[in-house]
Amino acid sequence: MSQELVVAFSALIASFLSGLLGIGGGVVLTPLLLYVPQLVGAGAISVKIVTGLTVVQAISGSAIGAWRHGGYGNISRRVVLLMGPPAAVASLIGAVLSRDASDSLLLVIFAVFAFLTAFFLLIPVRTADVPAADVHVRRPLAFTMAVLIGFFGGMVGIGAIAFILAALVYVLRVPTRVAIGTSLGVGMFGAVAALVGKAATAQVDVPLAIIVVISAVIASPLGAWVSVRTHPATLLRILAAVVALAGIRMLLSAFAA
Repeated sequence: MSQELVVAFSALIASFLSGLLGIGGGVVLTPLLLYVPQLVGAGAISVKIVTGLTVVQAISGSAIGAWRHGGYGNISRRVVLLMGPPAAVASLIGAVLSRDASDSLLLVIFAVFAFLTAFFLLIPVRTADVPAADVHVRRPLAFTMAVLIGFFGGMVGIGAIAFILAALVYVLRVPTRVAIGTSLGVGMFGAVAALVGKAATAQVDVPLAIIVVISAVIASPLGAWVSVRTHPATLLRILAAVVALAGIRMLLSAFAA
């Protein structure tokens, strides 16, 4: 199987989950691109190029997913505008600094975010199911979290959208469906900034990036369509399992490097 086919297949899966779970897809795309090509004899893709491709997926998948979730009324524009810009600035800084970071460090950061996200998602949700327009958060806390998540998300190329979702639900008490759509909006800010930093430091493979974008256009809207027809608690359990498995695999790779 060619490397292009592997990237296309992986991006389709990640983009579907992006629309379904509001995770940007990078938390799934990263392990797929790191390990599947070697398993099928398509040739390994370096960690830094993988992080660049996941940023591209995060932008395309998040943009499409956010658009669809917005159409369903599940995005708090107030929260997106509060957390998006600081996340973008921090993400740009993290993306630039990632050029000189070791592969092991990047994998450990990814794994830590994955484990923290899975932990939060196992905690019972106690949020009122209110319309997106009525959602309010603690502004200083939301700003601080956006900066921290954006910085480390920019380093590993996933925009840390999965952790943004967990933070919105369990710390800022945003209703689950609104949090899924809003996390895509906030993550898109960080992903665009991270792409600028990754591209400026030669961490983006353009031909493979185009394949990722096409896959996102196909699969992300389908995931969003399924999302609004699935119980929120089920979505969170699926997300917890996905990110925990990805985190375990990344941690094993970090220690083996």
